[in-house]
Amino acid sequence: MKNWKPLAGLFCTGMFLSANVVAATNTSDSWDDGQLHGWVGNTAATVVSAPATGGNSGGYLLSTSAAGGNPFRTIGAQNREARYTGNLQAAGAYRVSVDLNLLSGQSTWARLRVRYRDFSHNGWVYQLDGSMPVSQWRHYQVDFDPNWTDAQAIAAGWVQEPTSASFRETMANAYNMEVRLLMPAAAVPDTQLGIDNFHLYATGANGNATAVPVLGPPLLVLLAGGLIIIGYRRLARSKT
Repeated sequence: MKNWKPLAGLFCTGMFLSANVVAATNTSDSWDDGQLHGWVGNTAATVVSAPATGGNSGGYLLSTSAAGGNPFRTIGAQNREARYTGNLQAAGAYRVSVDLNLLSGQSTWARLRVRYRDFSHNGWVYQLDGSMPVSQWRHYQVDFDPNWTDAQAIAAGWVQEPTSASFRETMANAYNMEVRLLMPAAAVPDTQLGIDNFHLYATGANGNATAVPVLGPPLLVLLAGGLIIIGYRRLARSKT
C-alpha cells in the first residue's frame, strides 16, 4: 500500500498525544525548602504557604481559610501535577501516606480525596481522622489497589462521592491528590492545618510510570481524518 507511510506517521503522532494520559510516578513532598511544589488550596477559600520550620520535621505545608471568609468550611491542599495524577493503575500506585497536624481550631474529619478527570467531577474519599487533637503530628497511611471494584474499595474504607465515576475509572484518570479537613462553622476563623511528608508510592519502572497509549479522542480524530484523506485520494486516482 503506497499510502502506509503517511498513515503510520499519523498513528505515531496520535500515539504520542494519547500517551500523555499516563503520568503518575513514585513521588513525595516535604516542603523543607519553603517551596509549594505545585500544591494549592483545595478550594478558592483556602490559602496555603510553606513555612521552612515547624514541620515533622523541617518545613511543612500550612493551610488556612482566606481572609475574606470560608463558606465551604473546609481547608487543605491539592496537587494536580502530572506526577500525582493520570493513570494510577499503569503507574502501579499502591499507597498514599501523609503527616497531619491540627495546629489550631477544630476538625470534624480529615480525608484523602482523589477526583476523576477534571474539576467538574467528584471522586472517592478515604477518612484519615475525625476530631483531631491540637498541636500533634500524626502519620496516616492508606494502602489501596487502583484496580479494585467499587465493592472492594468500599469494603476497604473508601467512599464514593455523589455522581462520581467508578473507583477503577477514577484511578485510571485521576485529576488530583487532595487532603481535605472539614471544620465546624464557628471554628473557621481559627482552624489551621499542617501537612507534611505527602508520599504517593508507585511501583512503575524504577519508580516511574511508563506511558501506555490509550485510544482517546486525539488519536481517534487523527486516524479518522487520515483515512478519509487517503480514501479520497485513491478514489480520485481511480477516476482518472
